[in-house]
Amino acid sequence: MMEKSSGSVWRRAKRCLGSNRTIRSVLVGLGVTTVAATACFLYLPQPARLGTAETGDAALGARVREAVGNEEGFRGLSVAFIDGERTTFAGLGNSGNPEHPSVGKDTVFEVGSIGKPMTGMLLASLADQKRIDLSTPLERLLPRDRFSDPALASATLTDLLTHRSGLALMPTGLDTSLREAELRLLGRDPYRGLTEQDLFTAAADASLGPPGTYVYSNFGMALAGQTAARLTGKPYDKLLREELLDPLGMDHSQIVRSGEAIPPTSASGTKATGPAMDHWRASGFTPAGDLWSTSNDLAILLRAVLAKTAPGARAADPLYPRGPNGAVGLGWNVSRTQGRSLVWHDGETGGFTAYVGMDPARGRGVVVLSNTDRPVDAVGERLLGFDAASAAQEPPESSGFAPALTVVFSLCAGLLALWTSRHRVPGPASWIRMAIDVLFAAGLLALVWQLGSWLVVPPEVWGLGVFILAGGVWSARNQAAPRAGSDKAAGRPGGRWPLVRFTAVRVALLVLAAASLV
Repeated sequence: MMEKSSGSVWRRAKRCLGSNRTIRSVLVGLGVTTVAATACFLYLPQPARLGTAETGDAALGARVREAVGNEEGFRGLSVAFIDGERTTFAGLGNSGNPEHPSVGKDTVFEVGSIGKPMTGMLLASLADQKRIDLSTPLERLLPRDRFSDPALASATLTDLLTHRSGLALMPTGLDTSLREAELRLLGRDPYRGLTEQDLFTAAADASLGPPGTYVYSNFGMALAGQTAARLTGKPYDKLLREELLDPLGMDHSQIVRSGEAIPPTSASGTKATGPAMDHWRASGFTPAGDLWSTSNDLAILLRAVLAKTAPGARAADPLYPRGPNGAVGLGWNVSRTQGRSLVWHDGETGGFTAYVGMDPARGRGVVVLSNTDRPVDAVGERLLGFDAASAAQEPPESSGFAPALTVVFSLCAGLLALWTSRHRVPGPASWIRMAIDVLFAAGLLALVWQLGSWLVVPPEVWGLGVFILAGGVWSARNQAAPRAGSDKAAGRPGGRWPLVRFTAVRVALLVLAAASLV
């Protein structure tokens, strides 16, 4: 009797659920809400934030936090401070390496364009040894190479090292724009696969701007370093190791080639807004900045430059003007500020930033290494006692129209799906259109997640976009499509749109959004 009664209750419940549209709607709504909430919980943008963990000198760590100010956008910092004969170190936050999460003086970071002053010192040292001549034109140093622009043929290594050759930042014939887009969208290394021969081929076809004018150039610095490598018959990385890194005892500094293992104590890099970035490895442009190093090694370098005992230390001497209050040496920048000279350079790769600076008059130096793309120049300047304009510069994604676009695209991702759900058309076309809008919204939300200004815009805005999309899906499930040929169907705006045009509009909007954010 009990079994029969239970079966009867179950059958009545099934009939009720099958016939009661309201209950089914509630269940669908709960399911969609659960999926949306799970997506937000797992994938809500998570901007980097400097953690509370610290190693090294506590007093220096406190000074670093004061110089940083707003800690959002940083993940881990490795800092060295030189004051005369004394060097102190502090590590803050997390390295992102699960096996070595603590940040210390031997944690390995990508230091990007910090490699430029090292290239300058390397070539200055080779010139001091009479192994190369920095004042000889390229056409004489490389007699087998041909340069279509006579201005480049007559340029010297000094011109290249001081950014006065007239070469642009990067060659125009190496898919530079596409590589930059891949860096922003996918986090890929923009120099991957480029060889030394690619560099010289690009130089052969390069057209120069006005020579003698300062124009920052990765192209020119890479060409200078690879020319030295050709003249000495040694690969650039081996030349740098023998002439600079080994003599100074910079044992943790290296250039990592494709296929080689990542150093076990290396930090992992991310954007300040959260997305992970690929490591940058050796390429034909390595002399412009593919070096990996530590705060301890770079402190060794700065101490030797301050003492003028480093190979090629004269590279830090100012040679030519660089703006109204600055000068440039062989790879080093020299600024005149607050009545003092500041010798410095910064570096940036996809997920790392770096700064080295020296106050020669006071015998002070600083190294600041970070494993996000938020700049650290102002942090270093403040630690040296210079009155920087801000505690720390924001990454490019946090300025201009980017925050507004982040909000608009996040909220609009699901609005088209909601609109489509309210303007259904007869037959299966409704569900096809809805599926297209869901795919469009997912693509736009993924795009904004990667490129959005999440240091300025609350990440919950992205979550709201997910819930708007969920609302569109739920609404579509509960909206009855009009019958074909009815006045209601004919009056629907969506009913007059061919499916191809409907799809093309969504694709065009997605491309426009990508172009706007990139």
